[in-house]
Amino acid sequence: MLLHRPFQLHARSRFSLLSLPSPFRRSITYLPSSHTKLQRRSVIRISASISAKPSSELRKKHKSSEPDEKLVALRELFSRPNINIDAYIIPSQDAHQSEFTSECYARRAYISGFTGSAGTAVVTKDKAALWTDGRYFLQAEQQLGSSWILMRAGNFGVPTTSEWLNGILSPGCRIGIDPVQYPLLRLTSPAQLLALYSKLFLFSSDAAEELKEAISQKNHELVYLYDVNLVDEIWKDSRPKPPNRHIRLHDVKYAGVDVSSKLSSLRSELINAGSSAIVISMLDEIAWLLNLRGSDVPHSPVMYAYLVVEIDGAKLFIDDAKLNPEVNHYLKNAGIELRPYESILSEIESLALKGACLWLDTSSVSAAIVNTFKSACDKYISTAGVNSNKKAVLNGPDGQSCGPSVVYRSSPVSLAKAVKNEAELEGMRNCHLSA
Repeated sequence: MLLHRPFQLHARSRFSLLSLPSPFRRSITYLPSSHTKLQRRSVIRISASISAKPSSELRKKHKSSEPDEKLVALRELFSRPNINIDAYIIPSQDAHQSEFTSECYARRAYISGFTGSAGTAVVTKDKAALWTDGRYFLQAEQQLGSSWILMRAGNFGVPTTSEWLNGILSPGCRIGIDPVQYPLLRLTSPAQLLALYSKLFLFSSDAAEELKEAISQKNHELVYLYDVNLVDEIWKDSRPKPPNRHIRLHDVKYAGVDVSSKLSSLRSELINAGSSAIVISMLDEIAWLLNLRGSDVPHSPVMYAYLVVEIDGAKLFIDDAKLNPEVNHYLKNAGIELRPYESILSEIESLALKGACLWLDTSSVSAAIVNTFKSACDKYISTAGVNSNKKAVLNGPDGQSCGPSVVYRSSPVSLAKAVKNEAELEGMRNCHLSA
């Protein structure tokens, strides 16, 4: 005999219910069988009188309908002769693809007012939209002004940035992104250094290629704005200064392995892959590999730097104002040379011109680095008198490369960092103990 269970729904029924429009879902009320028919009718009448609205609708009346001054100023830059674009994409990441960044790189937060760690802003001549994930839907509703469209990424029917641009722009438009390259200059003042940072490319090489391919479906052009970052142009003097706090040593009793051993293991990986150098741009990988810690990013023990490791040496590209005598001595003993942070592209070019086989992780290394190396390879070939239609990789009689070449692989540091040694495991356990 079947028993009546008023609170039990079949699994399929539950999923069907969740797929219903929200006003209909809110009109359904489940009551215990002990309730009388009169009580049930009363609840149904009360429920029918309630009209549920999405939280975004409830907040609209509190938002100003006045034009967003930042968006107005940004759009005025679109028509400059040296810019001439129809849309501009503003990601959350810094030049090292960090989700959490220093305040001076929070361009997306500045232009949109949304301060969540993940999101992408896209501004056209008449629309502005922001994509973020489910962690931040409510926060974005509260922080975005009336000029912004909230795109709830991952929800059914919500387009990606490229799909949205392809849908609202007429074919053949120009879509701008942060510059691919910046001038190879020696800059010293904080203002110059900050201007340099603004020209770093904020898309990984893979992300730029994917975007370029996606928008090409409507014949849109991806425009690299070489000379200016549009958000920085309107941010001006109110933009926070770049971080310059001192970095510190991470004692080997906590790290478990010293820097020399870590570099030796990495060089073995390079030799096995047939590579002669690697560029490391992820901040956590640099901090782990060198047993250094910083405070450039809030709540993250990292410092802004690049690291180039070769078979016979290593170079750290960092603002030397962050280095105290103890750290300077430590790096010198480890055989690590110091270079200005802003000279990384000059070094990439030098690696190509001396015929290096460079290991690149295009999912994390910026397009600026990848494109600089490719251009330098072309220059090497041209200088060597080789036909430019030939491959950049030149092979000698023994089959070994006698010209610059690239190994495209995931960073070996990421995997090595993930495998914890005993000291690291002990530290992880101890950090959960209450004093």
